[in-house]
Parts: sequence; structure tokens; C-alpha cells
Amino acid sequence: MPRYLLIFTAISLLLSGTTSALSQSAPAKPRSPGEIAATDRIAMEKRAVCQREARAKKLSFMQRRTYVKSCVKR
Repeated sequence: MPRYLLIFTAISLLLSGTTSALSQSAPAKPRSPGEIAATDRIAMEKRAVCQREARAKKLSFMQRRTYVKSCVKR
């Protein structure tokens, strides 16, 4: 009896994990070269602003990298 319960639990966990992974949709991707360039420009400007903020706070190299990564994600 416990063996069947273990197998049932394992199968249900596997199915629930794959269902949630497959249900996520991909983010919308820019289609034209102009949209791609605009997206890149915005990302580069945001990264530059975050880098300037990190330098202004006088963080060490590793702290700056961590700060910039978290700042860009915001």
C-alpha cells in the first residue's frame, strides 16, 4: 500500500512541475531592426545610469557589479 502511495505522489509531483513549466509564455520579442535598436539603446542607457550610481556610492568592484545587476532588473 505505501509503495503505491509513493508512486502516485511522485507522478503527481512530476506532472504538476511540467504543467507549470509549460504554461509560462515567452516574453514578447521585438520584430523589426528599429525595435531591436531601440530596446538595446534603452537597456544600455539604463545600465549606464546604474553604473554611475554605483560609482557615486564608491562601491568596490564586486559590490558595483552586484548593484548594477540588481538595478538593471528593477
